[in-house]
Amino acid sequence: MKKILFPAVIALTLLMGCNSTKESQTAYQCPMQCEGEKTYDKPGECPVCKMELKVPKANGH
Repeated sequence: MKKILFPAVIALTLLMGCNSTKESQTAYQCPMQCEGEKTYDKPGECPVCKMELKVPKANGH
């Protein structure tokens, strides 16, 4: 039983760890670009103008 349980626990741990990177890939930016192209890893407000940080839209050029 231990021979099966230990590898199963290791495999589940590795699989669960792989899913956690999706959230950290989102970048937030001031819509007025007060700090140029500076981005933040979580939502909040711009420290300069206090506007809500937004996810920048892809440039359509």
